[in-house]
Amino acid sequence: MRDNQYQLFRDLDRRCVAGGMDAAECAEAVRLKRASIDSDRMREIPLVRDVLEGRTTFVAAYDRCSRALRGLRRFVPRRHDGEWNDQVAQLGAVVPNVSHFRRRSLFALDNPVACTIYGLAAAAGVAVVLAHASREDDDVTEGLIDAAGGGDVAGQSFVMLFLLFGIVGFTIGSYGMLKYRTRDSKTIHAREAATYMDVNYGYYRNGDDAAWAACIRKADASAPETGGRIRATVKRS
Repeated sequence: MRDNQYQLFRDLDRRCVAGGMDAAECAEAVRLKRASIDSDRMREIPLVRDVLEGRTTFVAAYDRCSRALRGLRRFVPRRHDGEWNDQVAQLGAVVPNVSHFRRRSLFALDNPVACTIYGLAAAAGVAVVLAHASREDDDVTEGLIDAAGGGDVAGQSFVMLFLLFGIVGFTIGSYGMLKYRTRDSKTIHAREAATYMDVNYGYYRNGDDAAWAACIRKADASAPETGGRIRATVKRS
């Protein structure tokens, strides 16, 4: 089972290449691509319907998601957003490599800024516990003051405590960002895949299956990953 429609379309293109770009083979690939677009599964996706009706493109949908992670915005903690994640899922049904756009939770360990804050908060909690334990009269506030100002060693210990927890939080958040909020560099860039799919949907809307099949046959050697000449030969609607 393929994860997205792009994978199906590329497999059909590779079948044409393996078949020596035979006209009948390419025509069959176009038929299967059209059947995929016509399937109930794809027609139920609002983004697909919008693209078919000319209201947007897959590239525009990708750019909308990408803008949320550009520059310093990547470091802004995001709460879980079901509506946003649904839009990402719709795009992910067509093209690969977009799962990093999902907004998981403020408490997901995938943001170095948020995790650093959590680390400092944890350090504060530990400091309170240590100060509380060091005071026979159980006066937490006095214990913190005495511990911080009662000598260089005690003060440095608390500084090191906050520094250690802050560094650990930042490290965990950075690792989580690389794992969950960064695209897979080993997979085709989603924007390139979106461009390729926009071309195929353009041919579908135009109803020109002959030109669609001819486009597959004319695609150059770079087509398996970038769409090659297919972008230049698309008939604009």
